Amino acid sequence: MEKHSQNLRAVIFDMDGTLIDTERIGAASWDHAGEDVGVVVPEAVKRDMVGRNMPDIQNLVERAMPEADTQRLLDRANHHYHRLIQEAPPPVKSGARELLEALRKLNVPMAVATSSRSFQAEDKLGRTGLRDFFQVIVAGDQVARGKPDPEIFQTAAEAMGFHARECAVFEDSGPGIEAAERSGALSIFVPEFWPPDPAQALFAHETFPDLIQAGAFLLPLFDR
Repeated sequence: MEKHSQNLRAVIFDMDGTLIDTERIGAASWDHAGEDVGVVVPEAVKRDMVGRNMPDIQNLVERAMPEADTQRLLDRANHHYHRLIQEAPPPVKSGARELLEALRKLNVPMAVATSSRSFQAEDKLGRTGLRDFFQVIVAGDQVARGKPDPEIFQTAAEAMGFHARECAVFEDSGPGIEAAERSGALSIFVPEFWPPDPAQALFAHETFPDLIQAGAFLLPLFDR
């Protein structure tokens, strides 16, 4: 991995697990779906789903659980996910709002690049009060290739008028941090829920346990 120049002009955030604590909700939705369908979704499969878009998740489930009715399992997982999200707004990750406020005070352009679909991203960001921080949202259904392909981060950067190498990217998943590094961005890894794959963690330029410490690293790079 090449050292990043850190000549930064903008920031791109993943959403689920990075800004919003939804990964546990996602895992629970697969547990409920498995109960509905009569199968057990292995922990390793749930872990490998993190950071991926819906077509990639479907392919993953088909390969890992060939005995399952994949479409019914996906439908039930989607049902339970939306049910749990609608019951209460997902919690904002510790330090997220403070970091966004500080970046806004520095007039740093910000985008979200999420594997979630467009309507889900708008709903979750709106219900958590984070939507107004972002001038650009790129969702999983707006790109041809999902993470770990870098397309989503390159698209978000271009939509703000920058090259990805002029951006810092915050990610919580292995596929996401690989996509961030491959895009040319400064890749900042804040792992969440499951321990990161050591091989994928190598794609991170910087790794922090939470957004508070990650923000303490990033903000001085803009405050100049």
